[in-house]
Amino acid sequence: MTGIAITMLILFIVVVWGGLAATLIHLQRHPDEMSGQFGDAEFATDEVLIAQEIREVVITTEVRK
Repeated sequence: MTGIAITMLILFIVVVWGGLAATLIHLQRHPDEMSGQFGDAEFATDEVLIAQEIREVVITTEVRK
C-alpha cells in the first residue's frame, strides 16, 4: 500500500469508529426516551401509548365489521 492509501485508511477508520463512539456516548447521556417531540411528558409513558394503540386497533376492527 502506498502512504496515501494508508493515510486514507487510518482517516476513515477514525471517522467511522469515532462516530460510533460519539453516538454511544450521546445515547448514554441522552436516552431515546428523553429525546424527541414528547420528551418526558406524562402522556408519553409506555402504558399510555400502549393503551392508545389498543384503542386504535379496537376502533379499526369495529369499523371493518
